[in-house]
Amino acid sequence: MRKVKGTMFIPWVKAIKADKTGLCDDHLTQGEKEVMSGLILPSSWYSFETYKNCLNAVSMVFAQNNPGTLWEWGKEYGKSIMSSVYKRAIQEEDPKLAMEQFVFVFKSMFNFGRLSFEIVSDNEMLVSIEEFDPDFEVWYYVTIGWLEQFIELCLKKTVQAEFGQKSWEGAPMTQIKVTWDA
Repeated sequence: MRKVKGTMFIPWVKAIKADKTGLCDDHLTQGEKEVMSGLILPSSWYSFETYKNCLNAVSMVFAQNNPGTLWEWGKEYGKSIMSSVYKRAIQEEDPKLAMEQFVFVFKSMFNFGRLSFEIVSDNEMLVSIEEFDPDFEVWYYVTIGWLEQFIELCLKKTVQAEFGQKSWEGAPMTQIKVTWDA
């Protein structure tokens, strides 16, 4: 069974609990609502499907599935989580060592999927996400923002990320090109 750590789940549960309109609830099963009504622990594992439905509900209700908004959420979440829980990871100023930390964080958050990277030049890398949920477009937009912010925090340089391949459009993986000021 695919699982996700509570650390990834908590921000979206908080958003749903804060939704006074009840619109998010319309996108969730009774079982999912019950999970979210309890205490979500950062170090515990939760159903990926519940996490996915929760993130999709928040995206639909608060962002109208706008990729730019999701990207910005990823940047904010990345800054928050990497500056607190995983602050050791952002101490790496070398792109290769920084990405090794990011891969470690990814593996600690999800019990499936594969994230890899290749340094292409002094100011460019390719990040590949495979064996994950290929159709979870919302998550990929949040993740590209998180990745962009993470690299920016590490390198202390302006960073740009863009999708090269998109699994939700039929590519065998999602690939992100990351560049930064030389």
